[in-house]
Amino acid sequence: MSSPTLKQIRFFVAAVDWGSLSRAAAHLNVAQPALSQQIAQLEATLRNELLSRTARGVRPTEAGQRFYRHARTILRQVDGAVSDLTGPGEVIGRVAIGLPTSVATILAHPLLSTILRDYPGIRPELFESLSGYLHELIAQRRLELAILYRDRSGPGLTVQPILREELFLVTKTGTPSGTITMREVSRLPLILPSATHTLRTMVEAAFAREGLALNVIADVDSLPTMRKMAAAGLAAAILPISGLSGIDEAERPAMLRIVAPTITRPLGLCYAADQPLAGPAALVADLMVAEVRRLVECGAWGNAVLIEP
Repeated sequence: MSSPTLKQIRFFVAAVDWGSLSRAAAHLNVAQPALSQQIAQLEATLRNELLSRTARGVRPTEAGQRFYRHARTILRQVDGAVSDLTGPGEVIGRVAIGLPTSVATILAHPLLSTILRDYPGIRPELFESLSGYLHELIAQRRLELAILYRDRSGPGLTVQPILREELFLVTKTGTPSGTITMREVSRLPLILPSATHTLRTMVEAAFAREGLALNVIADVDSLPTMRKMAAAGLAAAILPISGLSGIDEAERPAMLRIVAPTITRPLGLCYAADQPLAGPAALVADLMVAEVRRLVECGAWGNAVLIEP
C-alpha cells in the first residue's frame, strides 16, 4: 500500500481548518479541483472517507478526526525539522494560536506585529473564540498554543501560569469611578456569557462562596455586545480591564472595582501534554509570554499581576 504524500496531508489539514474546499484552495493558492483530487487520493490510500461534504462546506468524519490529529503532528514535526536545519533566525513554519476574545483585544495586535516583523518565516494562524472551545481545539490538535483561564495542568493539557487579573463591574458610561461590593453587585441586573463560558462559571463560583446569587437577565457570548449594553446602561457586566482595550474614550463604559472580596482569574499558556513545544511553536510560546509580561509591566494590562515561573 502506498503512503500519503506530504502535499495530501497539507491539503487535508487545510480543508478541515477552513471548513471549505474552496476556501482551503484559495488559502493554499491552488485550484480547487487539484485540492479535491489530492484529498480523494488520500482517502483512497487510507481506505477511509475523511471528509463529509455538504452544501455548507466540509467537516471531518470520525476517521478524519483521528487522522487530523496525526496529520497536525506530522506537519509540526516537518516544520520543526526544517527550522532546526535552517539555523537561528530562519525559523519556518505555521503556528496555530488560540486567544479568548478579551485577551485578543489587548494581546493579538502586538503579538502578531512582533511575529510578522521579526520572524517572517513563521505563518501565525490566530483563532479567537471562547476559552472552552479553544481547549477543545487543543485536544483536536487544531491549535498548538492557547491562552486559557487556567493555572494548573490537567488531563491531556500542560499549563504554564502567566498572570492573574482582577474582574470589574462594567456599567453605564459616565458613572463615577470607585468601588462596589460583591453584595451590591448581586442586586444589579447583569449580562454575562452563557454557562459554557469559563468567565461565567468563575464568577458564579466566586459569588457562591460568599453566599450570594447573581441576577443575570441575559446570556451574551459576544464581548462587543456586552460592552455596548453595559455602556448604554441596559445592564452591567463583569469583565477584566483587558476586555475594554481599544475602545474609544467616548464609547467606553465605566468600570467599578469589585471588592469585599475582589475577584481574580488566572491566565495560562496551554498546549497538548503529549506534544512538547519545539521549533516555531516553542518560539511563539516564548514571544507570547514575553509580550504578556511587557504589557503588564508597562501598565497596558491593568490590574494584572504576573505569576513568576
